[in-house]
Amino acid sequence: MRVNLPTNHNYYQEYPLTENVLGERFGAGFKEVDEIKSKFFSSSFEFTTKDETLEQVQIFNFKNNRKKLEEGEQLILKLYAKEFLNKEKEYFIQTGLFAGILYHKDCQFNITTPYGDVFLKRMLNVINDIYIDNREAKASEIKETNEFQNIIAYLFIQSLEKASVMGLPKEYKVQKQRSHKVRGKIDVNAYLKHDFPFQGKLTTIYREQVYVQQIIDVLYLTCRKLEHSYGSEIHRKIHGIYQLLKQNYSGIYAQHRTVEEAKKHNVLQNPMFSNFKNVLKYAEIILKDYDLTIQNQNNKLSTCGYLFDISQLFEVYLEKLLSRYFTDWTVTGQEELNVYSDLFYGRKMFPDLVMKHTETNEIVVFDAKFKKMEIRKQDVDRSDFYQIHSYIQYYQPNVLFGGLLYPLSGNINILKAHSESLFAKGNNQYAFIVDGIFVQTNMVLEDIILNENKFLLRIKDLITTSRSARYKEIL
Repeated sequence: MRVNLPTNHNYYQEYPLTENVLGERFGAGFKEVDEIKSKFFSSSFEFTTKDETLEQVQIFNFKNNRKKLEEGEQLILKLYAKEFLNKEKEYFIQTGLFAGILYHKDCQFNITTPYGDVFLKRMLNVINDIYIDNREAKASEIKETNEFQNIIAYLFIQSLEKASVMGLPKEYKVQKQRSHKVRGKIDVNAYLKHDFPFQGKLTTIYREQVYVQQIIDVLYLTCRKLEHSYGSEIHRKIHGIYQLLKQNYSGIYAQHRTVEEAKKHNVLQNPMFSNFKNVLKYAEIILKDYDLTIQNQNNKLSTCGYLFDISQLFEVYLEKLLSRYFTDWTVTGQEELNVYSDLFYGRKMFPDLVMKHTETNEIVVFDAKFKKMEIRKQDVDRSDFYQIHSYIQYYQPNVLFGGLLYPLSGNINILKAHSESLFAKGNNQYAFIVDGIFVQTNMVLEDIILNENKFLLRIKDLITTSRSARYKEIL
């Protein structure tokens, strides 16, 4: 049984599942509808990031998770029913901002990004200059991939690049050498057995740092598998590492035992190589048939799967776009703000994006929201609305403007979402905006890039306008 859902689905309970469409949504026949209602909707159940029943669910992040910890638990999936006075029922499924695959009660919930594979690949490409594109692979090697595979491919490359800064994992091993030179200590037993009387060569024993073969093999085979799916361009960011892995590969294909030995190797306890734990976690998923399905579901009652925090991906994507375009500004993601630190209600705040001009110290602050936005009042959550206004007020008087950034949908006039002053009171020069990048499921890459440039130009114009308004007020 399989259910396909987009992220941030049904937040306003707009799409109830009546009994007529319930079976259709679950891909079940008419006779199975009662079983579905009993199994999934007889009592409301909700999965969040703090749910203890999700021990077997792996949640992957794209950045430091400080803000999520401050905000508390986040919705993943919720199923419930509402009964009316006439005894009729409506059934609801809600999702949060986590995409991925969740298995629960013999059902596979596929939570996908609502804007299509092209936009997802574009975000992955931008945030780390990794170009995931099957067109680079040879025709005979191209393998069909889905969006979850694309995400894991990116996470593996990104984590391998960062983890390898201090080199690939090494361990000390005892080596033997028979030569004219003495290295380490002489092996007396070997001398008496083979070198007596002395013939000019000695057997010596010494300790040497060597690469951990199991880890090398697993990482190299993972890189090869990605190359078959995405082409050689996938290795551009880790070209040097890939060549080193290739030189030290044992030539033996890694079995399940090899992967387990690599994951549990003692060298990973060394802080210098501890980051390879995540790299090997991604590598294992890729090597295990690379389809992100659970092969052995012996325990039908357990909940398991893979989830990705897509909201974090969107934040980093916007951060990269802004930092590359506005070269005279520094763009920081989730800057930590301590407010009322000496009082009992003190807390920390983490705005998603803070732009600071390197010379004038002017500030622009944004919160990025990977939520549905059609320029309707209900599309702006109350908490998001108040949160960004708090950030704008915090950065006064240096702030030029601030706002909420979304993936925008529909044919809308974005200028209607711009206010020239905070709270639209007209007695201040701090603008507030709702803006973002127009995306649709059927868009091609060129359209997305065009809309990115339009968004960046709007921000540039707003900076110019805000500066002019401020200088007029000073004069």
